[in-house]
Amino acid sequence: MLRKGPRRTSLSLLAAFALGTWGVALADPPTLSVRQQATLSNPFEVAVVVEANCGDGATTAAVVEVAVRQGEFTGDGTMFFSSNGTRQAILVPVGGGPFFIGDAIASATLGCSDLLQGLILGATIKITAP
Repeated sequence: MLRKGPRRTSLSLLAAFALGTWGVALADPPTLSVRQQATLSNPFEVAVVVEANCGDGATTAAVVEVAVRQGEFTGDGTMFFSSNGTRQAILVPVGGGPFFIGDAIASATLGCSDLLQGLILGATIKITAP
């Protein structure tokens, strides 16, 4: 039987402190976003910038894949990168098309250490002149 008093209060405070600091030690979750503006490199390539963060520190096994659809034409591109544990802007050349200046739809995936960590589907982007 537990006694009431200072000892019980001390155990409760110790447990709360331990659980509280454990929750703070967790890493930030991975994030992925597609910038709304892309650049038309040529009629068969669009430069799309994504912002990615693997969230759990540095890793050399990170990859972003982007697909773009404009009307009935599509294209895709892949960029491998080294994640440094912070949010990074990554330029992904997307080949296919033909593409033109105007609105398009982009989807992206983020893989960190061989695991799918982020997914963006159907983001509206605007393809602009260089």
